[in-house]
This record gives sequence, structure tokens and C-alpha cells, in this order.
Amino acid sequence: MKKLLATLLATLSLSAFAGKVIPIVWPAATGAAQANYIRVIIDQANKDQDKYSFIYDNKPGAGGTVAAKYVEAYNGIALLSYSSSYFIRPVFYPNESFNVADFKPVLIECTGQPYSIVSVKYKSLEEIRQAKDLTIGVLLGSLTEANARELQTMLPNTHLTFVGYNGTTQSTQEVMAGRLDLNVDLPAELKPWTDAGKITVIGASGTKEYPGLPTWNSKGIKGFNDLVSNYQMVVHGSKVDEPTRQELHEILRKAARTAPGLQELYDSDRCTRADVDLKTTDALYAKWSKYWPEKLANLKQVGN
Repeated sequence: MKKLLATLLATLSLSAFAGKVIPIVWPAATGAAQANYIRVIIDQANKDQDKYSFIYDNKPGAGGTVAAKYVEAYNGIALLSYSSSYFIRPVFYPNESFNVADFKPVLIECTGQPYSIVSVKYKSLEEIRQAKDLTIGVLLGSLTEANARELQTMLPNTHLTFVGYNGTTQSTQEVMAGRLDLNVDLPAELKPWTDAGKITVIGASGTKEYPGLPTWNSKGIKGFNDLVSNYQMVVHGSKVDEPTRQELHEILRKAARTAPGLQELYDSDRCTRADVDLKTTDALYAKWSKYWPEKLANLKQVGN
């Protein structure tokens, strides 16, 4: 009994001195390469200080809406870490989503990550244009869907059926198995297949050229130039005051700058490290909040 009591008191004592727990929530497949950005940053941030104890959490579903609602309802401070699909979901599905204006940015992680449209069955846009009906894998309400909708604008005689998945790895595996005609995926997820020459990148978004990722821009097609992703962490505005938001920013920015292995993860995913102060973070967030609804206005009417 005395031993049990001593153990309980020790546990309570440790809990009393433990840092305030702050989940950082990832809203897509937990096995995605991009989820590792968060894990590495968390590990370094917890080594750097003990006021806060950051933990990784995963709440997939509804294009980030499940995670955003969880962060909003959380009893305390929680952060949402996501790609630019965070801005896309409320545009395509406003009635089944969340309000970007209710959140405030804490950290910009990296920017400019391209998306590739890939296939095993087809080797070029010209071949795709000859098909009457095609399937394409997407994460509904995300930049993968935006890229698929942009592709549809170039296929006046072809109908694309959007097939929803929880992660791009699964849909690329469906392409490899021949059960899906096309998919939209990210560089790190595609690397094993592209390195082996087993899948064809029809075109990649953005304007920066990388080995094995021929851009649509290089083919004279401009509609995909801005359909790249930026990664950020946000907090619900009702959960944090400005001094705390500034403090969290400084902790996480330092961790993202110094965490071993993070640069390699960004490089493999063709995402450029940001490392900007909170003022610039706020400015970029405001810019993207305005930009994406304007950019996607025409694409809202495209696709299925």
C-alpha cells in the first residue's frame, strides 16, 4: 500500500511539473511523408524547452474539417498543421467545412511543393485526351482535387470521375495495380515509383523544374503554375492570446530551423523551408486567405 501511494505521489508530482500539453493535429493519413514534418518539429521543440509538451495527433476526415473542428473544440490550445488544402476545402465545400477566418497562423513550415498527375496506363496528355472516360484519385476538398479540376478544363471530350481517398499513397497504389487511371500525388510519396521508372509523371504543378518532375509549365500549360502547396500551423483564435501565440511561434520556428533531418524531408518533398517571423507569417496567411477563393472561383464549376 505504501509503495502504491509513493508511486501515485511520484506520478502526480511529475504531472504537476510537466509542460502544458499541446497537440499538433495532422488531418490526413498518418503514414504520409508530410506527417513526419510535424513529428520532427515536435521532437526538437520538446528538447528545446519544457514549458509546453507538444504531442502528435491525427484526426483525418472531410478534407481537414474533422481536424479543424477538433482544434476548435479542444479544451485548451491545439494546433492544426496542414497543407494549402486548408484553404481549399472551405472553397469547394463551404457548407461542410470550417471558417479560415476563425484561425490564426503560428508557423509557416515550407512552401512551393508541387503536385504531380501520374499514370501507368497513359504516358502523355495527348493519350489522355483520346479517352472518353477516366478515373482520377483525389483527396476531396484538397489541392489534389484542384489539380484534377484543372486537368478537366483541358479535356473537353473526356469525363473525369473523381475517386476519393484518405491519402495519396493509397490512390497511387491503386494506379500501380491498374484499378485507377490517374492520380494526383506528392514528390516524396512518388519517389519509389518514379525512381524505378514504374509510373509516368504526366505533368507537375509549379514553375520550378526538378529531375523526374516535368512541369505543365514546361509544356506551355500555365493553369497549374500556382497549384502548389504551402504548409502551416494554425490555432483557433479563441484559444490563445497574442503573447502566447508569439511564444509558440518562436519555439516552433526555432525547432523547425534546427531539427535534425527536417531539411532532408523538405528536400525530398520539393518543399522550400520558410523560416519567417510572425509578422511575415500573418501577412502570408492573409494573402493566401484572399488568394485561394479567387484562384479557385472558376474551378468550382469544373469536375464532379
